[in-house]
Formats: sequence, C-alpha cells, structure tokens
Amino acid sequence: MSRQHITFTDKVELINNRIHEILSKESIRLNQVDLVDDQISTIGKRYRSTLLLVTGETIGLDLPEAIDAAVGIELVHDSSLIFDDIIDEEHKRRGKLSLHRSYGTGLAIGIGLTLSAIGIKLLLSYEKKEIKELVSQMLVELSEGETLENKHDTEIGIEDYLIICTLKSGSLFGAATSIAATLANKSPYDINRFLDLGRLIGLSYQLMDDIVDKTFDKRRLNYQSKSKIPNNIPIHSELSYLLESNYSNLGSDDSSLILRDMLKRALQRISELENELISTKHPHSLQSFTEHIFKKVI
Repeated sequence: MSRQHITFTDKVELINNRIHEILSKESIRLNQVDLVDDQISTIGKRYRSTLLLVTGETIGLDLPEAIDAAVGIELVHDSSLIFDDIIDEEHKRRGKLSLHRSYGTGLAIGIGLTLSAIGIKLLLSYEKKEIKELVSQMLVELSEGETLENKHDTEIGIEDYLIICTLKSGSLFGAATSIAATLANKSPYDINRFLDLGRLIGLSYQLMDDIVDKTFDKRRLNYQSKSKIPNNIPIHSELSYLLESNYSNLGSDDSSLILRDMLKRALQRISELENELISTKHPHSLQSFTEHIFKKVI
C-alpha cells in the first residue's frame, strides 16, 4: 500500500516508528534498545531521511519501497553525530547531555558503531548495484570530510571550508536524493543529477547552520585564499560557482555576509535543479521541503 501525499510530520513519524521497530529487532542482544531510542530521538531532525522520501514521492516512488533506505541514511547520520560529539568534546546535544557524557566514551563508540552497521545493512539489503556504489561513495566522503575538518586546528580557507561542508553534509543528503532516484529506476544521468542536487542541499544546510550558530567564527575562515577547487571534488563546478564573487577584500567581520551570499546563490541553483528534475505530477513537494529546511534564512 502506498503512503504517498502524507505530510512532513507524518513522514517523520513513519521514520521514527520504523527505527524503533528495527532497533528492537537488531539491538536486543545488546540490551540497549531503550537507551539508543532515547538518544536518537533528540539527535537529529530527520531531514536527510525525509528528503529521501520526499524525493521518491516527487518521482513516483511508493514510500514503503524507500522507508528502509531512509532509515539506513538516518542511522548512519545519527552515528556520525555521536562520533562528532566525542571528537569535539561536546557536552550537550540539543539541550541534553551527549551520549559519551551520559554513559562514557566506550559505550558511546559501541552504540555509534552499532547504529552505523545497522544503517549500512539496511542500505545494502537493496539488490540494485547502483545503491551499493552510492552507499560506498557516501561513507568514503563522510569519513574524508570528518578527517579534513579535524586537520584544521585554527584557520581554514574558504575553498577547504566548502569542500568539508560538501563532504560531511552533502554526502548524506546526496545519497538520499540519488538512492531515491535509483529506486525509481531513473537513468544513470538523472541519478547523478539528483546526487548533485542532494549534495548542494546538504552544503546549503551546513552554510545555514553556520550562519545561524556562528560556528564559522570558531573556524577562523580565511577569505584571502586563491587556491582552485580540484576537479575530483564532488560538484566542484557548483562550488566554484559559489566562489565567483570576489571576497578577497572583505575582512573577517564580513564572514556572515559572505556565507549568506553563498547560501543565496546555492538556493537559487537548488531551485533551478528542482525545476529541471522533479515530476510534473507533484511539482511542489520537493520545493516545499527545501523551503521548510531553509525557513530560518529565506
């Protein structure tokens, strides 16, 4: 039975219910179902997993076909947040004590690995080889982004900043849109375009988060950098597009304005891609979702 045309809130509830069902089955031997359920219920906003369902909806995919893929993306994301908090020595996550502060680093690592393993298992349960390739690519990019971010202790150039955002945030968003396109039997060309769309949404989401939370101040962004974005970086042409304006004469006090300009340009490109790719049967689903994500700044 199809679950088409349900609201954003209903999609989140669908994802949460399936997560609990899967954890109850997969994690019972570790006696940590309640603990994990309690933690991941406040970890994320389910944007990545919901994006997969919304993308599928716009291109004619029945939601039951995509729900396990959406949950797989969500569990990998939740796992990455647990490890982020450990690496960054964060004490809280959305107002609650972070997992490693509540239960110790060892248990937090174990739960993070469990969530990641279950998520990958769900994603690889699909028979399509394209999904296996997309999942492998996602995991490599996510890990590369984490590594690159932690190489920079103080100052970071804008090109490196954009690459890190694309790898860390864009990898999961890109997997969400491209896996939905794969399940809907889109052509390899269209799958790659959906991948670019998701990556750009992920990059924009990180830009928005940094603007709102001012976390870019902690990174001490350096806009004097003249280096070129390498061609092997995901959506390098889109990243180069964001750097077309000359920011070299602006000081550090203008960092928020620079990121806002980049975000505005990225959102314009997202709108263009959405208009090119989405089904005419559901012309507003994906746009409504991205507007919901970026409502803080648009």
